[in-house]
Amino acid sequence: MAKLKFIYILLFAPLATLAQLETAADWKRQVYDNEFTAGIMFHTRGFGANVRYLKYKDGFKKRGFDFDMVNIRHPKEIKIEQSNSNSSRGYVYGKLNGLFAIRAGYGRERILVDKTDQGSISISWMNFFGPSIGILKPIYLQVQKEATTGAMVITTERYDPEVHDYQQIYGQAPFFTGISKSKIRLGLYAKTGFAFDYNWKDEKITTLELGAVVDYYPSWFGAYKDEKVPIMYQAENYNIWLQFYVTVNFGQKWN
Repeated sequence: MAKLKFIYILLFAPLATLAQLETAADWKRQVYDNEFTAGIMFHTRGFGANVRYLKYKDGFKKRGFDFDMVNIRHPKEIKIEQSNSNSSRGYVYGKLNGLFAIRAGYGRERILVDKTDQGSISISWMNFFGPSIGILKPIYLQVQKEATTGAMVITTERYDPEVHDYQQIYGQAPFFTGISKSKIRLGLYAKTGFAFDYNWKDEKITTLELGAVVDYYPSWFGAYKDEKVPIMYQAENYNIWLQFYVTVNFGQKWN
């Protein structure tokens, strides 16, 4: 009996091991109920962050909420560095306000191409729509002036193109200077894009998302009637801001 057991182990143990490896390597897709992602967004007008929560309606459709916080630069912005000082901060000549957008939308995502095996890629198409809160932060500069004593001093002042010329400007003031004087512009945004999920694990999410988003801040009502979003002085400003974006998201699925 001992010899028969030994022969059995020699003959069938390798086959049993092979069967276990094949079973362990099989990949089965699981349908989840929820997913949450967060990531960094780079777009043609700046950069920011994205957070998203989606709930699965079935194995291929999801619905949920999308949140962005980004800055939006004017196409005429050119940063200037003062060559006569190493301690001054660069600034954009003619820039009146910085524009930041906080978006909160609702939408859907549909899986177009699902993962067929571990290590493969899924492709999804998404659309989101909702309010966009534009924050206009005034620009403050460090300006060189002659004091009553005749000495040159540096003061911090809100940029006024009618008062401050190029030779007076020393550099831009710290970012949070004047933030309490920011103004709000209410608007809308719409986003569409494609996400490519290439995470090795099905319950984890690592996506590269490519798409377009548009922000619209109307000027036909309230205190901003007939006024576009004032970012630059003596340059055409806009109410509609189109951006193409790339976002890298990381997240988790769960039931």
